[in-house]
Amino acid sequence: MGVGRYIALFLSLILGQVLFAEESFRTFTAVGGQSFTARVLSYEGQTFYLEGKDKKLYPVPYNQLSTSDQSYLRQLSQEGKLPIGDPRKLASQESPKEQESEASSSNEDMAEPAVDVQDGPRLKAPPKKKPELRKGSFFSYKTVNLGQDPNLALEAKGGGMPKEGEPIDFTKHVLPILEDRCFSCHQEPYDKNGRTIQPKAGLALNTYELVMKGNLDNTVVTAGNVADSYLHEVLTLDEGDDMFMPPKGGPLTPEQIDIIKRWIEEGAKPKAGGGGSADTSGGISFHDHIFPILEERCLDCHGEPYVKNGRTIHPKAGLALDTYEAVLKGNLDGAIIDRGDHEESTLYVVITLDPDDSEIMPPKGDPLSPEEIELFKKWIDEGAKEYPSDVFEKPKEEKVAVALTSTAETKIPLVDLLAKRLSKPSNTQLEVASKTGALVTPLSMKHSMIRAEFSSGPSLIDDRAVGALSGIQNNISHLDLSRTKITNSAIGTVTKMKHLTWLGLRNTEVNDQAVKQLKNLQFLRYLNLSGTKVSDGAIKDLSLMKDLEEIYLWNSEVTENGVESLRSALPNAKIVF
Repeated sequence: MGVGRYIALFLSLILGQVLFAEESFRTFTAVGGQSFTARVLSYEGQTFYLEGKDKKLYPVPYNQLSTSDQSYLRQLSQEGKLPIGDPRKLASQESPKEQESEASSSNEDMAEPAVDVQDGPRLKAPPKKKPELRKGSFFSYKTVNLGQDPNLALEAKGGGMPKEGEPIDFTKHVLPILEDRCFSCHQEPYDKNGRTIQPKAGLALNTYELVMKGNLDNTVVTAGNVADSYLHEVLTLDEGDDMFMPPKGGPLTPEQIDIIKRWIEEGAKPKAGGGGSADTSGGISFHDHIFPILEERCLDCHGEPYVKNGRTIHPKAGLALDTYEAVLKGNLDGAIIDRGDHEESTLYVVITLDPDDSEIMPPKGDPLSPEEIELFKKWIDEGAKEYPSDVFEKPKEEKVAVALTSTAETKIPLVDLLAKRLSKPSNTQLEVASKTGALVTPLSMKHSMIRAEFSSGPSLIDDRAVGALSGIQNNISHLDLSRTKITNSAIGTVTKMKHLTWLGLRNTEVNDQAVKQLKNLQFLRYLNLSGTKVSDGAIKDLSLMKDLEEIYLWNSEVTENGVESLRSALPNAKIVF
């Protein structure tokens, strides 16, 4: 090799260091939670080449890194701070000036074998220009279904251009763009030739809920924040960027990009002006009116489980609100919606608490507006339907005959009957009870009965906390002590709650001795002993509680023989084992 060639190679290396400043070391985190220290050297496609402090080279796929790391690498590549290609091959790659010098070198230099193109970095070819079609060309037209107005079809195909001043509607303006340009890669799993085709990157975009959900890595739309919305970012990248979307067919038009930008700025709502201002004349819709509020104010705590730093994060209180089915399901403690009756719906109760109440929902930010609360009220009273056109018939209430006196013949709901005997507890009594760590809420706005539960930090609750409820003990109808540290000693206090109809002792240390005391609660209808140390020794006492309607014994020490004996004694009771 001639001296001129060595000089050219040296100069190219110096020039490369000037153009691409060496990145400093930083801590990278993989999606599995593993951390490592390295610096980025270059990238090729979706692979970034990192150099560890051990001087070793690590090719790392982009999607295997954390969201913050992805953002860092994306910024470097977009700003042109990283060379493109495998650094091992870039070191041996010749500059154009070097090639020019080599062309004029001696015959000896010319005789050396040229570097195989296949061994060099495979750089992305510049994007092909879309063919320019003359006006009136057959190929310049889009297909239209027979009988369809061509102008309307073209408008729908292009995303439906909003009129001046018209708010952006997801279904009318945004979804047609996604359908036309994104669905080929990003729609819900479907079957093809016996195989299930999954959406690329785990991201489906064929419904409003799926767009707002994003994928396991992150959301792609942040309502009201275009800069933080990945969907808008990938649409506005340079067309030669590896992460540019859509990868086929050229970029979206400026008008289409503006529609998506405006939609995000307006709050990324499912309907134009949605989240309360959408038309409700036809009835309340879960997707159009209720979900936008839940998505904005509740899903930070009550979304579906997700992985963070290698741990699975579950929704608080076991309550997910990200789908219609999840809202109606509630959690293990029961439903939060009493369809047709907002006063009996826990969801409505907690959003209408006093703003100073520690249990108001949502706990962060301002309370829901009166308009939003009214939407929930109307929706529940209409039957909490998914769509207004759905048919809902409120089930007939089961009436329980309770003879408080020998002359009582009228059948009325048990808790209503008990409430007639009692006055509402004072605010001071409720405040004292709440200081125990209990969530104390009215069982119904109609009367004075109380629900007390320790769902927040139950592991901190012991026998003393139960004793602090004595001030409202006559008003407690529902008591949930699940997962607390209570023992049999607390049951003596529980038995003083003479009007108790519902008792949850799931996953506590109570045993047969506790049941022996509970048999004196004459109004008890629901008893959960799952995950306790209750055994067959308690079956005799449980058999004496003839008014029990539901008993839960799974994961306890009760045997199948014990359950069969109990079912014989209480044939009308629901026994879950």
